[in-house]
Amino acid sequence: MALSGALLLTGVTAGTAASLYNVAKVAVDVTAKDAVVARDTGMAEAEMRAWDILVDRLVPPHARSRVQAFTHDEIQGLVAGVAIGKEEGSDTRYVAVLDVRFDPYAVRRFLASRSIPFGEDQASSISILPVLLQRDRVARDEGAEWQRAWERLDLANGVAPATLVTPRDDLDARTIRELQAGEESAYAALRSAYGYGGLVVATGETVDGVFRTHLAGEDAAGPINAVVTSAVDRHDLEKTLDEAARGALATLETRWKQRLDMAVDEASAVIDQRGALFPDHGSEGAGAPLGRVGAVVEFSTVRDWQRIRFSLQRVAGLNDFTVETLDARAASVRFDFDGSADVLQALLAQYGVALYERDGTLVLRTR
Repeated sequence: MALSGALLLTGVTAGTAASLYNVAKVAVDVTAKDAVVARDTGMAEAEMRAWDILVDRLVPPHARSRVQAFTHDEIQGLVAGVAIGKEEGSDTRYVAVLDVRFDPYAVRRFLASRSIPFGEDQASSISILPVLLQRDRVARDEGAEWQRAWERLDLANGVAPATLVTPRDDLDARTIRELQAGEESAYAALRSAYGYGGLVVATGETVDGVFRTHLAGEDAAGPINAVVTSAVDRHDLEKTLDEAARGALATLETRWKQRLDMAVDEASAVIDQRGALFPDHGSEGAGAPLGRVGAVVEFSTVRDWQRIRFSLQRVAGLNDFTVETLDARAASVRFDFDGSADVLQALLAQYGVALYERDGTLVLRTR
């Protein structure tokens, strides 16, 4: 069978708006005892791969080690839908490219309930110009393969979104070398030719048996001039280029995540005062819902107060928020929350709001 462009109507459609919680272009190739088992296994494998990609997007590098290996049964309920971009198979094989969409509310609760910090900040979109050099000339035919390797990546939904631009016929290796050497005039000329805004030229070439991707220009994190190396598979050009493109994109994403104030643990540093509302993990009452509680909001500016209030109103599961008193530096508020204090703490941290306990009272303030 061959079902090119078919759509699995499970809550996601082709053309879904870009989102951190959408993971597109997940390729699977599964062989099993029959077509049904192969397809089911392939779908499950795609969801697990998509989950790993999503975790890499959301969880800051310093906290990645906290994420354990979850089973498909644990994460299946977080999937909102799957779309099929390409699908084909036989009596025993299933090959497909799938888009997996996760439920943001469910994922936030899932991570927060396990005290896993996460962030949702996306960089502003940039342009990426893939160029392949061979013997100090811009390769055209092989360069098209390099372009296609980037097209197979999910550039729209990550923390460092990008659009691809195609090398023009007048692009020469000299301009690329000048850019790599830090010549501002070369970058200005390229930006003029390929559109203003952030532009990164991803120059690939094989040097001494290693594939080097030289990233030069400016992304959302600032000026970049970095080299990423990867292995060369002499028998599989597509595999070589795919791995190189993935490594280069990962470098851009890491730059953005490191630039962000994603160190949610900073919020926890002030919070290590635990009491009745924050029972120690493993003790009786740990993880119990807060229910109806009061809290004190501390702030130094009206803007801080508005930020905390807005954040509280955005937290899923937090209801009946009321302000009881308000003065120039503090407010008394009350609300219902159907999760534990630890969960609320993690959910608020993504908005830059710290939650801790002081003398049996919840206290909120901006970090």
